[in-house]
Amino acid sequence: MVFTFSPSPSPELVVSRYDAALFPRFRNMFEPPSIDSPFRFLAQPPEEAERAVVMENRANKDVTALHYCWMMTSEDGNVRKRTVSSDSYMVDVYHPVLSATDRKLVCPSITVDESFVEHVLRGGGGMGGGGSRESLVGVTSLRLEIDMVLFADGELAGQDPDKFAAELQCRKPAAEFVAKQIRRARDEGRDVAPVLSALAEIPCLGRLGHAQGDPLVLWTRHYAKDYLGHMNRKTTGVDWAEARLRHLENRPTIPKFYRRQP
Repeated sequence: MVFTFSPSPSPELVVSRYDAALFPRFRNMFEPPSIDSPFRFLAQPPEEAERAVVMENRANKDVTALHYCWMMTSEDGNVRKRTVSSDSYMVDVYHPVLSATDRKLVCPSITVDESFVEHVLRGGGGMGGGGSRESLVGVTSLRLEIDMVLFADGELAGQDPDKFAAELQCRKPAAEFVAKQIRRARDEGRDVAPVLSALAEIPCLGRLGHAQGDPLVLWTRHYAKDYLGHMNRKTTGVDWAEARLRHLENRPTIPKFYRRQP
């Protein structure tokens, strides 16, 4: 199999082919684990090392969003694409995609940060990265393409063909709009379900994670469906409807995007 990868869209996010001599902390990922190894759940077949890269954040600021794709060409010439995206703005507690000066191992089935490996070696627990086992049977060519990188101060790099940056920008206004409909219905003593059901069924092309469609509409649909799914959920001691409403009202503010001048 031929493995290639695109140049990094940012000079401060350096992408290199994995080399055990240059990046020894990741060596554990490709070695047969013992039953008591803390890396046994992250271990990969040795051949996976041949199609892995390491991303180094050499900036003095965190990477807060990353979008890339795996392009898999089969023997018959068909090309299959799998996109991967992650960001620091979806969850309520901030966590960088890649901290300043940290490194991230990326291969088809897993990603893991060097800081997490260090944490585990010091006796810490937890899971550091994830992915799904990608079948490469019949694949003759594999290419990693890095489409978009966003830093904590708003610096944006990459062509971003799937418009992931637009998705990030539309989350907060969509969440706040849905939250206002819920608050208004509550204040007026109305059932919020019909309003949210109508929002969840707004006609729209495409889906989240792809370039087609209006991301503001797609996120409005997503948040309306999410709240409907939680509003009647019953768990002792947890008011899920109120928890989801607070989640909607407290989406983090996205920094103003800018691109570095040539």
